[in-house]
Amino acid sequence: MFRRWFFASLFGAAALAASATVWWPGAAPRRNVILLTVESTRADMVRPDTAPNLLAAADGALRFQQHRAISGWTAPNIVALLTGLDAYENGIHASGDTVPRDRDLPLQALSRQGWRVSGLQAFMQIDQFQHLGLLVEPGEALLPWLGGRVLDGKPFFLWYHYLETHLPYAPGPDFMPDWKSLLPPGDNAAVDRVEAAGRQPSVPAGSVVFKPSDRAAIVALHEATLREFDAWFGRFWQFFQASGLAENTILVLTADHGEEHLERGLVGHASTTHQAQLHEEIVRLPLFVWLPKAMRQPPQVVASPSDHRDVLPSLLAWLGQAPATAIPLLDQAPHAWRALTSQAGFAEPDPDQVRAFVAARIEGDWKRIERRVDGKLVAAQLYHLPSDPGEHYDRSAERPDIAARLAEPMLRDFTARRIDTRVANLPAEPGAAPRWRLPSGSQVLRFADIAGGIRLAWSGDAAARYVLEYEAGDGGAMSLKGRLDVLGLEKDFGRIDEAYWRSYVLPYGKVRLRVGLAGRNDAWSDWIEVRALP
Repeated sequence: MFRRWFFASLFGAAALAASATVWWPGAAPRRNVILLTVESTRADMVRPDTAPNLLAAADGALRFQQHRAISGWTAPNIVALLTGLDAYENGIHASGDTVPRDRDLPLQALSRQGWRVSGLQAFMQIDQFQHLGLLVEPGEALLPWLGGRVLDGKPFFLWYHYLETHLPYAPGPDFMPDWKSLLPPGDNAAVDRVEAAGRQPSVPAGSVVFKPSDRAAIVALHEATLREFDAWFGRFWQFFQASGLAENTILVLTADHGEEHLERGLVGHASTTHQAQLHEEIVRLPLFVWLPKAMRQPPQVVASPSDHRDVLPSLLAWLGQAPATAIPLLDQAPHAWRALTSQAGFAEPDPDQVRAFVAARIEGDWKRIERRVDGKLVAAQLYHLPSDPGEHYDRSAERPDIAARLAEPMLRDFTARRIDTRVANLPAEPGAAPRWRLPSGSQVLRFADIAGGIRLAWSGDAAARYVLEYEAGDGGAMSLKGRLDVLGLEKDFGRIDEAYWRSYVLPYGKVRLRVGLAGRNDAWSDWIEVRALP
């Protein structure tokens, strides 16, 4: 089926490729953007043996050597990519956080000017990605959706997130390495430890006590997921070139954040380990940019530092929505980098009261990392990156002058950070408490039961705002909770595939849900519980 659709769409796309660029009277062509983010991918993972298709395509790209994330988990990094606001500014520190709904953001302006600003995956409907100007079209497959945009010829901005490089490291059989041979012979306990990373979507700090000898197997499994991505990218790249999209589309590929491979005893990142880090294995990322032929610069390796804040302003300049001279990604002037992450990211035990943060700053060759609890500094380290790229030696005592120079703006930034106003603080809606219509009560679900997608519905006023509250897991380390702001009487999450169900739904076992009128503490439905079974 895929092959038939693929070649049929290429036939139609080739016939229309020359006319697919939309020209507006008296204006330059309106170009498209595809922002492709790859989950949990470190810069040092991208090599000829792990990503040959990507690196072959990168021969014609801008390649950035010093690109960094601005947080330790997905949501604040993605919001930075889509807004230009870092974690200090966007206020995304836990589940339930959103950018202000009344703030006019660049993607909203782009949408008003005629671009179709979209995301295709159901998870993009979670609270952190609301109010960005993003139209989520859940259940739409990437290549058919792009084929449709070639045919309709209207400009678009698409964010697509490749998820399968996240924990659990479970590559398909064609990519599965012989990782057990990398462990000490006969060490069944080591097999059990590594299998946790191949089975669980999170490995909370302390739940598995890894040994240094486990690292080679952990790395092999994670890099196998990148090889699987690279095969996927090869198919995407073939379509991107043959469909004509490469002629009028800016393609950006980066990661949301990196990943720990036991450098400090942990596997994962802030939202899965409950012990956030901002070391280089978490923040140093790949970044590639392919420009259309008419605006293409010579392929080059950009050595100057950049971070996720720089991506959207650069895209707006390339789209003609900002001065062409304002391209932060190509700015060679030295500038400081800063990052902020909450202790556990999406998995904060109390999203309303985030108590612990990790902050980092780089100026020149020096990097300072701070931990704060209840606003108080509890630990700090200073690293000289050229001589200590692995960040093993704290130089604070040796260079107190540099430590103090970095500490001053870090305190100022932390004090001024944005704290989210929760959806529960929306103006109070009148009316009676809603009642569940779909589902009508607690139930047990298997993947076969959701073949048509996941949809929730309730009684009430179709013009009112509601808050959908969820609690997943059993209250232990594998637990999540949050809230979604919903206008109207239903929430359609669209389709999810079986791999997502198996990797990111089943491990939590159950989810409790209730819905209430916005701004009210007295107008909630009953809780319902949905249990997920294989």
